[in-house]
Amino acid sequence: MITRIFVRKLACALAVSLSAPVGIAAAADPDPVALSREAAAEFGPAIGARAPDFALPDAHGETRTLADIAGPNGAVIYFNRSLDWCPICLVQTIELQAAAEAFEAAGWGLAVLTYDSPDALARAADRRELTLTLLSDEDSAVIDAFDVRDPIYADPRHRAHGVPYPVAIAIRRNGIVAAKFWHEGGLGAERGFSVRVSTEDVLAALN
Repeated sequence: MITRIFVRKLACALAVSLSAPVGIAAAADPDPVALSREAAAEFGPAIGARAPDFALPDAHGETRTLADIAGPNGAVIYFNRSLDWCPICLVQTIELQAAAEAFEAAGWGLAVLTYDSPDALARAADRRELTLTLLSDEDSAVIDAFDVRDPIYADPRHRAHGVPYPVAIAIRRNGIVAAKFWHEGGLGAERGFSVRVSTEDVLAALN
């Protein structure tokens, strides 16, 4: 489950943003970039820690492991909400498809992981001609192992129950977390899930 520390920090950040009096000087407001980086430090596995391994079906029903996906330098796993009902997630995945060769040239494997079924991922891949690795984590077991489940959707009846908060994690071939890419708009009234870190920024950091 998501760490209690992260939930407390997220709740406090939201409370601050909602309770701040109108007209207060901008300099007195919490820095959203600093807040999102602070939250990211507590979100998911720590940089330098060993990432959980996994074996998940892809859009073709084939089981894929972290080692299968990794390039010479490792793998970048994009945890995403859904390619079935989240248009923002689909747009980002299409952008990643266009950058797949750049990731490969940089020595990094690439995959997008959602809680969608393999069939739902296959439909998205067919419609959008996606050839990059799409991983299905239907029961959110890997999402929970990485500790990136979005805590907002606590009601099991909600269609987004079990989705991860969008974050990309770079994992070296030895299984050690090299970097986490958390979009800077990660906190606030809209909670930032529609603002994604750019592929250019991720590639620049990896290089």
